[in-house]
Amino acid sequence: MAFISDRVGSAAPVWLRGREFDCALIFGLTALALCAGAVVAIAPASLGLILIADNWVLGMPHLMSTFARIAPDRASLKKHRFLVFGLPVVVLAVTASLAIGIGVALVATIYFYWQWYHTMRQSWGVAQLYRRKAGGAVRENPVFAEALFALVPLWGLLHRLTTAPTHFLYPNLPIVVPHVPIALANGVGALACTGLAWWAFCRVREAIDGELSLTYTLFSASHYLIFIVGYILMDDISGGWVVTNIWHTGQYLMLVWMFNENVAAGSEGWFWSLTRGNRAPLYFGACLVAAFAIYVPIGGSVLWGPSGIVIALIATQTLNFNHFITDAVIWRAKRKPVGAPI
Repeated sequence: MAFISDRVGSAAPVWLRGREFDCALIFGLTALALCAGAVVAIAPASLGLILIADNWVLGMPHLMSTFARIAPDRASLKKHRFLVFGLPVVVLAVTASLAIGIGVALVATIYFYWQWYHTMRQSWGVAQLYRRKAGGAVRENPVFAEALFALVPLWGLLHRLTTAPTHFLYPNLPIVVPHVPIALANGVGALACTGLAWWAFCRVREAIDGELSLTYTLFSASHYLIFIVGYILMDDISGGWVVTNIWHTGQYLMLVWMFNENVAAGSEGWFWSLTRGNRAPLYFGACLVAAFAIYVPIGGSVLWGPSGIVIALIATQTLNFNHFITDAVIWRAKRKPVGAPI
């Protein structure tokens, strides 16, 4: 078959870290995200509380964990000095200039598109971790896989744009997006569904032959499911964002913890002291405390009125954009062990 490589692998599950970790990564986060989406769909009034819980418990710690990755000790801080001290200043200046000079709608619109791309690319990066860990057991052609990984989210984005939403996340956060013809979105959707049907057929055939790469396949399926639910099945744009964001931020926290664990045993530094060997509860707690220390003042600024809301938006999006850029740098850098989410 044209889309199947000649490399035949084993049906035994290949874990990134172990059964419990991988099941939580693949099944746990997917179930949590879908449950949150179901609650919003059944009780739309719950959206505000779920947004707050998502941002404070997962979203903000996930941004702080970026710094745990680039500056956990003195050597790393020296290596990534610009990413820690210089880049945030540059991003703040650009974000503030756009928000004040042109309008907050531009900043919110940039975030709307960028977070969609960022979530998609991180997911593709995780899939590659599973592919490399399998050591040749994945038979799916990587070109076809990457195309389908992008095509399904593209279908979702175009479907979302058929309604030309004017606000995102909160009633006072306007965005400016084009109105996409339904025929275009449906055409891309038909192509995506054809690709998914072929993907499913190939995976079933591999399972029958005893050659299915199970964990890679399950993670790929979660990617397709999350984007279809978040962007196509969820009518509410903010509710759909909750689905993809919970999945994305939880994924990021778990993977950064896993990669930090690989170097924690032989390292010394402030972060390793706080987390005592990168223990998961202490790791998450350190990220959560840092997030509260930064975001409480930002949240309090909205009490100042319209100007405070603009300041809060600038500060929040500066952290988001800085995170997107930093990730694009550190996860593409050559390091050992090779491979990480983008």
